[in-house]
Amino acid sequence: MNRIGNTYWLSNRHPIRVTAQALPDFSALDMPRKIIPATAIRLALIPSWVFLGMILLSTLGICSTVILRTRAESNASYSQYQRMVADLDTARRANESLQLETHRMTTDPRIIESAARTRLGMVKPNDIVILVDSVKQGSTLGTHRLSAKASA
Repeated sequence: MNRIGNTYWLSNRHPIRVTAQALPDFSALDMPRKIIPATAIRLALIPSWVFLGMILLSTLGICSTVILRTRAESNASYSQYQRMVADLDTARRANESLQLETHRMTTDPRIIESAARTRLGMVKPNDIVILVDSVKQGSTLGTHRLSAKASA
């Protein structure tokens, strides 16, 4: 049963006989005229370098179109990137300015006092308040503040 040592199948093969058949006799000049139409025969008169030139020109046209479109898209993307960078830089500067102003408003006592006096209408205990009618149109708080030290 060992196939390596068994050579029976090699020696008892049936020989295969192949018989060659002759092709029908076609004349080499008659065949193209029967099969290929007249326009194809006219195309055969055009030199092959003309076809190669047309293929190369069409390839050049396609490649240049792709390159020009890619360049245009790249330029548009770059200008959009530059606008976004400029907008981001402006937003960062505005954010830093607001952070600095917020820090000053929470730590500087003069700004806190000024905001309390103007927005909330607060006065110090030693201030003298004199009410003035309609000093500012639309103002609900029409007071004039004098410091006690200035009047004394």
